[in-house]
Amino acid sequence: MTYRTYLGALTGAALFSLAACSTSPDIDGSPSSDLGAQSTPSELTTFTDSHWQVESIKQGGIIDYSNITMNISNNRISGSTGCNRYTGTINVESESDERFTLTTDNIALSRKMCAPALMKQEQQFIDALTETAFYAIDKNTLLTLFNSNKVETVKAINTSGSLSSMQPTPNGPQATNLQQRPVGEKQDRVNTPQPSAKVYDCETPSANTTSLKVNSLGPDTLALTLNNTHHIVQLSRAASGAKYTNNKNVVFWNKGDEATLSVNSGNYYCSLIK
Repeated sequence: MTYRTYLGALTGAALFSLAACSTSPDIDGSPSSDLGAQSTPSELTTFTDSHWQVESIKQGGIIDYSNITMNISNNRISGSTGCNRYTGTINVESESDERFTLTTDNIALSRKMCAPALMKQEQQFIDALTETAFYAIDKNTLLTLFNSNKVETVKAINTSGSLSSMQPTPNGPQATNLQQRPVGEKQDRVNTPQPSAKVYDCETPSANTTSLKVNSLGPDTLALTLNNTHHIVQLSRAASGAKYTNNKNVVFWNKGDEATLSVNSGNYYCSLIK
Protein backbone atom coordinates (compact mmCIF):
# COMPACT_ATOMS: atom_id res chain seq x y z
CA MET A 1 0.00 0.00 0.00
CA THR A 2 1.37 3.42 -0.93
CA TYR A 3 1.54 6.26 1.58
CA ARG A 4 -1.16 8.20 -0.33
CA THR A 5 -3.54 5.17 -0.36
CA TYR A 6 -2.96 4.60 3.38
CA LEU A 7 -3.66 8.26 4.20
CA GLY A 8 -6.92 8.21 2.20
CA ALA A 9 -8.17 5.09 3.98
CA LEU A 10 -7.33 6.56 7.39
CA THR A 11 -9.17 9.81 6.63
CA GLY A 12 -12.27 7.95 5.43
CA ALA A 13 -12.40 5.84 8.60
CA ALA A 14 -12.17 8.94 10.79
CA LEU A 15 -15.03 10.67 8.95
CA PHE A 16 -17.21 7.57 9.25
CA SER A 17 -16.55 7.42 13.01
CA LEU A 18 -17.49 11.09 13.51
CA ALA A 19 -20.72 10.67 11.52
CA ALA A 20 -21.72 7.66 13.60
CA CYS A 21 -21.20 9.62 16.84
CA SER A 22 -23.21 12.64 15.72
CA THR A 23 -26.27 10.59 14.72
CA SER A 24 -26.43 8.20 17.67
CA PRO A 25 -29.89 8.16 19.35
CA ASP A 26 -30.66 8.64 23.05
CA ILE A 27 -30.34 5.66 25.34
CA ASP A 28 -34.00 4.79 24.95
CA GLY A 29 -33.79 5.11 21.17
CA SER A 30 -35.98 8.21 20.98
CA PRO A 31 -35.11 11.89 20.80
CA SER A 32 -35.25 13.80 24.09
CA SER A 33 -38.07 16.30 24.60
CA ASP A 34 -37.69 19.87 25.77
CA LEU A 35 -40.06 19.11 28.62
CA GLY A 36 -37.86 16.47 30.19
CA ALA A 37 -34.51 17.95 29.27
CA GLN A 38 -34.83 20.67 31.91
CA SER A 39 -35.17 18.29 34.86
CA THR A 40 -33.11 15.55 36.40
CA PRO A 41 -34.09 13.00 39.07
CA SER A 42 -31.83 14.74 41.60
CA GLU A 43 -33.94 17.90 41.30
CA LEU A 44 -37.07 16.13 42.54
CA THR A 45 -35.78 16.39 46.12
CA THR A 46 -35.28 20.14 45.75
CA PHE A 47 -38.84 20.49 44.44
CA THR A 48 -40.42 18.67 47.39
CA ASP A 49 -39.82 21.43 50.00
CA SER A 50 -39.75 24.66 48.05
CA HIS A 51 -41.11 28.17 47.66
CA TRP A 52 -41.81 29.68 44.23
CA GLN A 53 -42.71 33.18 43.01
CA VAL A 54 -44.99 33.07 39.96
CA GLU A 55 -43.71 35.11 37.01
CA SER A 56 -46.27 34.25 34.32
CA ILE A 57 -49.64 32.54 33.87
CA LYS A 58 -50.42 30.86 30.55
CA GLN A 59 -47.47 32.63 28.94
CA GLY A 60 -48.74 36.07 29.97
CA GLY A 61 -47.32 38.45 32.57
CA ILE A 62 -48.89 39.11 35.97
CA ILE A 63 -50.09 42.32 37.60
CA ASP A 64 -47.25 44.27 39.21
CA TYR A 65 -46.81 43.59 42.95
CA SER A 66 -49.59 40.99 42.99
CA ASN A 67 -47.27 38.46 44.69
CA ILE A 68 -48.50 35.03 43.53
CA THR A 69 -46.69 32.23 45.34
CA MET A 70 -46.55 28.43 45.44
CA ASN A 71 -45.30 26.72 48.60
CA ILE A 72 -44.86 22.95 48.24
CA SER A 73 -44.32 20.57 51.17
CA ASN A 74 -45.50 17.08 52.14
CA ASN A 75 -47.87 16.62 49.20
CA ARG A 76 -49.48 20.00 49.92
CA ILE A 77 -49.46 23.18 47.84
CA SER A 78 -50.36 26.55 49.35
CA GLY A 79 -49.64 30.23 48.98
CA SER A 80 -51.14 33.47 47.72
CA THR A 81 -53.11 34.02 44.53
CA GLY A 82 -52.37 37.74 44.70
CA CYS A 83 -55.81 38.17 46.28
CA ASN A 84 -56.64 35.21 48.54
CA ARG A 85 -54.77 32.42 50.26
CA TYR A 86 -55.16 28.94 48.81
CA THR A 87 -54.24 25.39 49.72
CA GLY A 88 -54.65 21.99 48.11
CA THR A 89 -53.10 18.59 47.53
CA ILE A 90 -50.35 17.95 45.01
CA ASN A 91 -49.14 14.72 43.45
CA VAL A 92 -45.64 14.64 41.95
CA GLU A 93 -44.33 11.52 40.22
CA SER A 94 -41.51 10.49 37.92
CA GLU A 95 -42.79 8.34 35.06
CA SER A 96 -39.29 8.05 33.61
CA ASP A 97 -35.91 9.76 33.78
CA GLU A 98 -37.21 12.50 31.49
CA ARG A 99 -40.94 12.72 32.27
CA PHE A 100 -42.28 14.18 35.52
CA THR A 101 -46.00 14.51 36.28
CA LEU A 102 -47.68 17.02 38.60
CA THR A 103 -51.38 17.29 39.38
CA THR A 104 -53.34 19.29 41.97
CA ASP A 105 -56.66 18.58 43.66
CA ASN A 106 -59.03 19.84 46.39
CA ILE A 107 -57.96 23.48 46.08
CA ALA A 108 -59.55 25.67 48.77
CA LEU A 109 -59.56 29.48 48.82
CA SER A 110 -60.28 32.16 51.37
CA ARG A 111 -63.02 34.55 50.24
CA LYS A 112 -61.65 38.08 50.26
CA MET A 113 -62.84 40.69 47.80
CA CYS A 114 -60.11 42.32 45.72
CA ALA A 115 -59.88 44.60 42.72
CA PRO A 116 -61.62 43.01 39.70
CA ALA A 117 -58.32 42.64 37.84
CA LEU A 118 -56.77 40.72 40.76
CA MET A 119 -59.81 38.45 41.05
CA LYS A 120 -59.70 37.70 37.33
CA GLN A 121 -55.99 36.91 37.57
CA GLU A 122 -56.67 34.67 40.58
CA GLN A 123 -59.18 32.63 38.56
CA GLN A 124 -56.66 32.29 35.72
CA PHE A 125 -54.01 31.06 38.16
CA ILE A 126 -56.30 28.46 39.79
CA ASP A 127 -57.43 27.29 36.34
CA ALA A 128 -53.78 26.95 35.30
CA LEU A 129 -52.98 24.86 38.38
CA THR A 130 -55.89 22.49 37.82
CA GLU A 131 -54.92 22.04 34.15
CA THR A 132 -51.30 21.18 34.98
CA ALA A 133 -50.11 17.67 34.11
CA PHE A 134 -46.31 17.93 33.80
CA TYR A 135 -43.49 20.06 35.10
CA ALA A 136 -39.82 20.82 34.49
CA ILE A 137 -37.17 22.52 36.62
CA ASP A 138 -34.22 24.32 35.05
CA LYS A 139 -31.10 24.36 37.25
CA ASN A 140 -33.18 24.33 40.47
CA THR A 141 -34.19 27.92 39.66
CA LEU A 142 -36.97 28.09 37.06
CA LEU A 143 -40.11 25.95 37.41
CA THR A 144 -42.37 25.52 34.39
CA LEU A 145 -45.75 23.77 34.54
CA PHE A 146 -47.43 22.30 31.44
CA ASN A 147 -50.91 21.00 30.63
CA SER A 148 -51.61 17.61 29.06
CA ASN A 149 -50.81 19.07 25.62
CA LYS A 150 -47.42 20.24 26.93
CA VAL A 151 -48.46 23.89 26.68
CA GLU A 152 -47.01 26.12 29.40
CA THR A 153 -49.48 27.00 32.17
CA VAL A 154 -47.32 28.57 34.90
CA LYS A 155 -43.72 29.75 35.18
CA ALA A 156 -42.15 30.52 38.57
CA ILE A 157 -38.81 31.42 40.13
CA ASN A 158 -37.33 29.59 43.12
CA THR A 159 -37.07 32.03 46.04
CA SER A 160 -35.34 31.87 49.40
CA GLY A 161 -37.19 31.46 52.69
CA SER A 162 -38.10 28.64 55.04
CA LEU A 163 -41.35 26.71 54.93
CA SER A 164 -42.16 27.91 58.45
CA SER A 165 -42.87 31.39 57.07
CA MET A 166 -45.27 30.20 54.38
CA GLN A 167 -49.04 30.44 54.35
CA PRO A 168 -50.90 28.00 56.67
CA THR A 169 -52.52 24.85 55.32
CA PRO A 170 -55.99 23.55 56.37
CA ASN A 171 -54.35 21.76 59.33
CA GLY A 172 -52.94 25.05 60.63
CA PRO A 173 -54.40 27.61 63.05
CA GLN A 174 -56.21 29.55 60.32
CA ALA A 175 -57.82 26.51 58.70
CA THR A 176 -61.35 27.74 59.50
CA ASN A 177 -60.86 30.72 57.19
CA LEU A 178 -60.46 28.44 54.16
CA GLN A 179 -63.64 27.14 52.56
CA GLN A 180 -64.05 24.71 49.71
CA ARG A 181 -65.32 26.46 46.60
CA PRO A 182 -65.67 25.07 43.06
CA VAL A 183 -62.82 26.32 40.91
CA GLY A 184 -65.18 27.85 38.36
CA GLU A 185 -67.21 29.80 40.93
CA LYS A 186 -66.56 33.54 40.92
CA GLN A 187 -66.04 35.50 44.14
CA ASP A 188 -68.88 37.84 45.06
CA ARG A 189 -68.74 38.38 48.81
CA VAL A 190 -66.50 38.50 51.85
CA ASN A 191 -66.88 35.60 54.28
CA THR A 192 -63.93 36.31 56.57
CA PRO A 193 -63.08 39.48 58.49
CA GLN A 194 -59.98 41.24 57.25
CA PRO A 195 -57.41 42.86 59.54
CA SER A 196 -57.61 46.65 59.75
CA ALA A 197 -54.80 48.68 58.27
CA LYS A 198 -52.29 50.58 60.32
CA VAL A 199 -52.28 54.25 59.39
CA TYR A 200 -49.23 56.49 59.63
CA ASP A 201 -48.98 60.27 59.40
CA CYS A 202 -45.95 61.00 57.21
CA GLU A 203 -43.85 64.02 56.35
CA THR A 204 -43.21 64.04 52.61
CA PRO A 205 -39.91 64.94 50.87
CA SER A 206 -41.44 68.38 50.13
CA ALA A 207 -42.22 68.94 53.86
CA ASN A 208 -45.97 68.37 53.44
CA THR A 209 -47.96 65.67 55.23
CA THR A 210 -49.73 62.60 53.88
CA SER A 211 -51.19 59.33 55.15
CA LEU A 212 -49.67 55.88 54.69
CA LYS A 213 -51.80 52.76 55.08
CA VAL A 214 -50.09 49.45 55.84
CA ASN A 215 -51.88 46.10 55.46
CA SER A 216 -50.40 42.71 56.29
CA LEU A 217 -50.76 40.16 53.46
CA GLY A 218 -48.94 37.43 55.35
CA PRO A 219 -46.13 36.88 57.86
CA ASP A 220 -43.51 38.40 55.52
CA THR A 221 -45.52 40.61 53.15
CA LEU A 222 -47.02 44.10 53.47
CA ALA A 223 -49.21 46.18 51.17
CA LEU A 224 -48.45 49.90 51.36
CA THR A 225 -50.87 52.54 50.10
CA LEU A 226 -49.48 56.04 49.63
CA ASN A 227 -51.24 58.75 47.60
CA ASN A 228 -53.50 56.13 45.95
CA THR A 229 -50.44 54.14 44.84
CA HIS A 230 -49.98 50.56 46.05
CA HIS A 231 -46.66 48.88 46.80
CA ILE A 232 -46.07 45.25 47.83
CA VAL A 233 -42.93 44.72 49.95
CA GLN A 234 -41.26 41.64 51.42
CA LEU A 235 -39.46 41.26 54.75
CA SER A 236 -35.66 41.37 54.50
CA ARG A 237 -32.82 41.13 57.01
CA ALA A 238 -32.20 44.19 59.20
CA ALA A 239 -29.99 44.94 62.20
CA SER A 240 -32.93 46.37 64.17
CA GLY A 241 -36.62 46.93 63.55
CA ALA A 242 -38.36 45.44 60.53
CA LYS A 243 -37.26 46.24 56.99
CA TYR A 244 -39.40 45.49 53.92
CA THR A 245 -38.27 45.98 50.33
CA ASN A 246 -39.13 45.19 46.71
CA ASN A 247 -37.37 45.45 43.37
CA LYS A 248 -39.01 48.80 42.54
CA ASN A 249 -36.80 50.94 44.82
CA VAL A 250 -39.33 50.90 47.68
CA VAL A 251 -38.05 50.40 51.25
CA PHE A 252 -40.27 50.45 54.36
CA TRP A 253 -38.60 50.37 57.79
CA ASN A 254 -40.55 50.46 61.04
CA LYS A 255 -39.62 50.22 64.70
CA GLY A 256 -42.26 50.71 67.35
CA ASP A 257 -44.54 53.58 66.36
CA GLU A 258 -42.05 55.15 63.96
CA ALA A 259 -41.48 54.25 60.32
CA THR A 260 -39.52 55.44 57.31
CA LEU A 261 -40.60 54.91 53.73
CA SER A 262 -38.28 55.43 50.79
CA VAL A 263 -39.75 55.56 47.27
CA ASN A 264 -37.27 56.18 44.47
CA SER A 265 -34.86 57.80 46.98
CA GLY A 266 -37.57 60.15 48.31
CA ASN A 267 -37.95 59.70 52.09
CA TYR A 268 -41.16 59.84 54.13
CA TYR A 269 -40.85 60.04 57.93
CA CYS A 270 -43.92 58.56 59.57
CA SER A 271 -45.56 58.19 62.99
CA LEU A 272 -48.32 55.70 63.78
CA ILE A 273 -51.75 57.26 64.30
CA LYS A 274 -53.26 55.69 67.43
